Amino acid sequence: HNSFRNPDDDSRPWCYIYKGGKYTWEHCNVPSCSKVGNISCKSGRGTDYRGSHSVTSSGATCLRWNSRILVNKLYTAWRRDAYHLGLGSHNFCRNPDNDSKPWCHVLKGNQLTWEYCNVPTCSTCGLRQHRVHQYRIKGGSYADIAAHPWQAAIFVKYPRSPGEHFLCGGILISSCWVLSAAHCFEEGFSTNQLKIVLGRTSRATPEEDEQMFQVKNYIVHQRFDSENFNNDIALLQLNLNAEDCAIETDTVRAACLPTPELQLPDWTECEISGYGKNDEFSPFYSEHLKEGHVRLFPASKCTTQHLDNRTVTDNMLCAGDTRHLDDACKGDSGGPLVCMKEDRMYLIGIISWGIGCGRKDMPGVYTNVSRYLDWIQDKMK
Repeated sequence: HNSFRNPDDDSRPWCYIYKGGKYTWEHCNVPSCSKVGNISCKSGRGTDYRGSHSVTSSGATCLRWNSRILVNKLYTAWRRDAYHLGLGSHNFCRNPDNDSKPWCHVLKGNQLTWEYCNVPTCSTCGLRQHRVHQYRIKGGSYADIAAHPWQAAIFVKYPRSPGEHFLCGGILISSCWVLSAAHCFEEGFSTNQLKIVLGRTSRATPEEDEQMFQVKNYIVHQRFDSENFNNDIALLQLNLNAEDCAIETDTVRAACLPTPELQLPDWTECEISGYGKNDEFSPFYSEHLKEGHVRLFPASKCTTQHLDNRTVTDNMLCAGDTRHLDDACKGDSGGPLVCMKEDRMYLIGIISWGIGCGRKDMPGVYTNVSRYLDWIQDKMK
């Protein structure tokens, strides 16, 4: 046969030819195979996207990268670095030239052109920067907002009181939505009284990169019980700033909602954060974001008997620090209880209530977020 081969481990296949009255050899342009993974989303610009999306934004079907129609184009399967760029004998969207997002060649009528592809962006929920040194205080540690980029601060304006007052914590769960505790809104505030700040480390000190939003709407759970704090969950919708709500940065990022099948063992170590009081009898809120480490208590230790005869329902869970150092104090209400799973932080609970602050053998009580996944999705539609 006269097919291309590479018997001597050269850089690519070659063959002998008769050229100019003598025998010689030349390399052959054999298109590279491309690695195609089971990937349905892109990260960043998508230069490393190796999925099988093959339709452009207009609905056109991509041409194969080894199509003879593309022989004079720069980016084809015939390039020496085609494999590295993800190009090969397929028609999947790629970004070989570091464009803004993946694209492909298409035929429009008889015109050869190219179009972008709408490849979904991979979720970055629950991811954060490497942790920086923490400064230990009673009731937690000082923390930088980059370690808890989903932490929100909710402020309220009272009609006969100047300025804005810290109300509660919250958790960013998507660009335009923040979760908090229902009991924070028992006074029935109007939306124009409320403001949400993301990306702030010091409670009362604005930061250059923080993001501030008015509240478009907020929804308190319809069966919230102000006596026992059952169904202590509220959802706040942010007003758009220009075309977007929250823009993802190192200091602003959503926490992941738990999946229905997520199971965490008893005594799993998790994190709480907020701007609350440093101890039970402190008259002042913390000026700085704090964090604490608590463990998930088994259901057998999260009962009325363990919590001073207070009502405990299936919509609640308990967590506490077995060293009796960290706990969620007043002012942390509405903030996150997040736990790590596969390098992402999942929102397991919303800080709700407790007996005192950091008392021995007395866990804090949290709204069990997994019980409200359908409610959250329904209200966000």
